[in-house]
Amino acid sequence: MEINATILVSAISFIVFIFIMNSILYKPVLEIMEKRQKYIDANKNEADEHRKKAQDLLSDKQARVADAQRKSRDIVASKADALKEEKAKVLKDTKDSVTNYFCEQKQNLARQREEASHNMKYDVADIANRLTTKLMGTGIAFEPVSEQEVEEVMKKNA
Repeated sequence: MEINATILVSAISFIVFIFIMNSILYKPVLEIMEKRQKYIDANKNEADEHRKKAQDLLSDKQARVADAQRKSRDIVASKADALKEEKAKVLKDTKDSVTNYFCEQKQNLARQREEASHNMKYDVADIANRLTTKLMGTGIAFEPVSEQEVEEVMKKNA
């Protein structure tokens, strides 16, 4: 093959074309690609920082929620304990008042029983003496029924 001026001109024009294309097209495209890569890297770094902040906020939120739950459990437990104590106190007071009431009623019934028994002794002795007088007559002497005899009979039948 022969080297003529056409090949040489073509080679020179190709080299000039490459320099022109490099300065006009490739360098701006490379600069745009570099800017784009820097922009992507900056956004990636910013996204990583935001993700880290979000993780920190999430862990802080979880810690606060756990603390609030613990505090609420403590408050509920203390209120429950207070209610149990108040309930025990109310029950004790009620039990004491009922016990006192029953003691008073027992004493009252015992007193009423004694009074009724005492009154009944007199009434029974009086009725027995009247019946004896009516049955035997007014002129016959007899020994009247005493309260002790009535008491002995009542004890036997009680």
